[in-house]
This record gives sequence, C-alpha cells and structure tokens, in this order.
Amino acid sequence: MPLKLGPGLSSLAETRMNRRHALATIGKTGLAILAGCSHRAGSRGNTAGWYALLSDPHIAADPCASLRGEVMSDNLRAVVADILAADDPPRGVLVDGDLAFHHGDSSDYATFLRCAEPLLRHDLPVHVTLGNHDHRENLRKALADRFHEANFVADKVVGSVAGSGVRFVLLDSQNGVNVTAGLLGEAQLTWLARDLDAHPIEPAVILVHHNINSHSESALRDTEALLEVLRPRRQAKAVVFGHTHVWNVRKIEDIHMINLPAIGYRFLPKQPLGWVVFRPRKDGAELELRCVGGDRKRDQKRVDLKWRAA
Repeated sequence: MPLKLGPGLSSLAETRMNRRHALATIGKTGLAILAGCSHRAGSRGNTAGWYALLSDPHIAADPCASLRGEVMSDNLRAVVADILAADDPPRGVLVDGDLAFHHGDSSDYATFLRCAEPLLRHDLPVHVTLGNHDHRENLRKALADRFHEANFVADKVVGSVAGSGVRFVLLDSQNGVNVTAGLLGEAQLTWLARDLDAHPIEPAVILVHHNINSHSESALRDTEALLEVLRPRRQAKAVVFGHTHVWNVRKIEDIHMINLPAIGYRFLPKQPLGWVVFRPRKDGAELELRCVGGDRKRDQKRVDLKWRAA
C-alpha cells in the first residue's frame, strides 16, 4: 500500500489531528529509507536519482518491544536517520510489507508512523505494500484520507510508481492476516499483464512481499503463474520481495530476484538487518546494502544488475 505522508507527526494525537495532511495510496508509489551507516548514501552523480527499498520492519505498538534480541522500532529509526543523512534525498521510499508486528493492530501502525516522523517532516514520498502480518483495513484507517486513490483488484491493492528510468509495480500478496503463504490470484495477475502491456518500453521492477519460490509452502503460492506473466514481457526486469528476512540477489532465467533484508529482526545469525539503495541506470541498476544491525560483513557492498534485452 503505497503511502505518501505529509508533515511530521510527534504523537498519536498529533497523528490523528494531521491525518488530513497525509496521503496514503497503496500501490501507487514507492518507498525509500536510508540506514545509519558510516558512509553516506546518495545518487553519486546519477541524474536518475535513487530509491530506498526496505522490508519487514515489524513494528509493535510498544516502541520498546523486542524479538530475537532486536528492538524493532530502534532499527527503523536508524534506517530513517540514515536516509536523511544521505548526500541527496531519495526519489522514493518503498516498504515491501510487514509494517506491523504480528496481527496488524491499529496501534502498531500508530507507532510505525511515529518512527517515520522524520521522513514525513521532510516530505519524502513513502509507499508500502501489504505483508502477511499486516491488516488491510487497519492499515487503510491508519493511512486514511487518500487511500481511496489506490487501485483495487478483487479486494487486493495494486498500483505503480513512475520513477526516473524505472517503473515500480506494487502487488498485494497478502492472503489473510498472519497467514504465512502469499497469493496474488488470477484477477491480480490479469491486471499485472495488462499494466505491463500498457507500458512496453520502460523497465519495470515488480514489488511483492512474499518470496518467489515454487517449492516452499511459506512462499508465494502462485509463483509459477507470476513468472508466466513476466517471462514474455521483456520490460519486466526484476522482482523485489521480502518475507524471508534474508538478503540475496539471484536470477530466475533472465529476471533478477532481489530478496530484501529485514529491518526488524533476523531468523538466521549470518543475515544483516537494514535496507537497500536502488540506483537505476540506462541498462540496469546498482544495489547497495546498508546495514543497521545483524551481520554487517556485507555493509555497503554493491551489486550491479544488467537488464535483459527488451
């Protein structure tokens, strides 16, 4: 659910008072967040700018809540601080699901908004998708006023973010609150095919929360159906997902698969906590891992992606 929020919100009461200033539109825009690391992020002279990709903050109502040795809100605040320390601001912030801790309580989203306050103060566009721990209706209410601008396909929230040199397409794989596996469904896949066909030239990066894996019960159940849509449409260059709390970049045939690290906590000890800088290029993109915790051995390591031929 893409969201663009307005002025900073310092308290839940203030959040409610200022909701009329908030723009919350699932699937229409992207999300970018920079994490607290020693080396500043930024476009490094790239006129196309850059975007921040993050996933799985898992924010609980209690800002001091912790899991697996991590205080999730502290990690999100560190990410936000690093975004704002960049040499130049991102063109967008995209959060790929699981904003909430467990069942998507309204109070979880209130705390998420407070953690994101510095981004809101600087009027950075923030866009989010739904994860399996999110609650669609509670998230709608939290982001309130402009949610109606989102596109709905069979109760799923979809949309796109027009970027510079790239277009992000946001999908909704949530298949029930706290239901581990994800599902897009036939209607959403039909919408995706039509959307891509309407934009045959501009490189498209697909965002979906659940991981792309035909053999895992916890992954996207219609992984193969999604790939059937993407394979013949050469403008579809990459798929970005979270859910696994693993940082990994690989390919399925010639489509890049970008598995974002979690912000909130790790499942595996050798995984980082943080976010990813996405810098579009004429024929691909550069990714840069930004660590705020966990295993930091790959902090600031970059991965070059080359797009498949159109």
